[in-house]
Amino acid sequence: MRFIIHTIFLCLLISCLGVTSPKPVNSNSGQGGSSTDLNQALNDVSCPNTNDFRGTGIGDNENEALAQARSNMALEHFSQKLKSNVQIIGQNINQVASTNTKTSIEQEVALANAQDAKLSFSARSGNKTGVIACMSRADAAKGFLEQQRLVLDSLELASNTVLNIEHPKHKNEAWQGTQMYYNNIVAIQNLLNDWGVAKTDYFDKAGEIYSKTREDYKKYCQTTKLHWNPEKKNPYSEIAFSKLSSGIKMENTSCTGRGISLVYKEAKPECESHGGLYGCSYQPFLAITSCNGAELRLLESTAPIKGFGQKEEIAVEKLQDKLKKENFLNQWIQEIKQWSPQCE
Repeated sequence: MRFIIHTIFLCLLISCLGVTSPKPVNSNSGQGGSSTDLNQALNDVSCPNTNDFRGTGIGDNENEALAQARSNMALEHFSQKLKSNVQIIGQNINQVASTNTKTSIEQEVALANAQDAKLSFSARSGNKTGVIACMSRADAAKGFLEQQRLVLDSLELASNTVLNIEHPKHKNEAWQGTQMYYNNIVAIQNLLNDWGVAKTDYFDKAGEIYSKTREDYKKYCQTTKLHWNPEKKNPYSEIAFSKLSSGIKMENTSCTGRGISLVYKEAKPECESHGGLYGCSYQPFLAITSCNGAELRLLESTAPIKGFGQKEEIAVEKLQDKLKKENFLNQWIQEIKQWSPQCE
């Protein structure tokens, strides 16, 4: 009896639109004003299984409307859920985080498993078609389980790089990737948990990989420090140390173990007199090296620093004052951070 009443209700609804099943056409709506009718019709129709995910779409034809319904379903039911599961916090050895995670997940979820969202209802009003697409939770889970499998492959690759490489910058990049991929897998699993889907081997394996990699990187942090080792201490090296140490944690000690040495190159300003006016020019260099002296990266100022004065000592003093304010030192800080252990 309930089924009959529901069927009569649908027939009355379609009749009000001036359409017929299964792909009704409203012959009285003309070319405009049909979206309101279609939206009302779609709002009043549920999926046959009330636990299914539901998406609505309106387009010039059924295929276009179905594509829109699938996209709307992904945005409403999947992307928003995943965004709520992703914590956007700073990189930390004691946390799982990546500011890139949200974007990558949203892009994937919009494309995942769309073909399993099936057409359930279609109505036409004027020159527009409105549809309802439905997807079972089991079908939705298939797409996300496949995503977990693919992300797990990337997690393993990033983890192996962390475990087997000594290059500081590449190790840091691989650690960032490890965090991002693991956070992806956790976010997907949180979504599956909400649907009652049990944890899979993918999730368990990801946890094992992440824990092993995290412990390795913690040991790396404990044994790898930044050391300030100028070739010669002078006012220029002191200015550079004061500026760089304000933005980076470093030790004013000899380089040991797997540490990174910041070697400020010795250089003197070149001064010349021009008609009673002195001009001095100075080019700073900083080498990022391993403790055994292997140069990994050479940094330099974007242009020579210059100072002018009626006496040479005044020109040098002005040059040093200008060095304290140069923006290239901030650029050096950002570059050095890419080589530094990311443990805090």
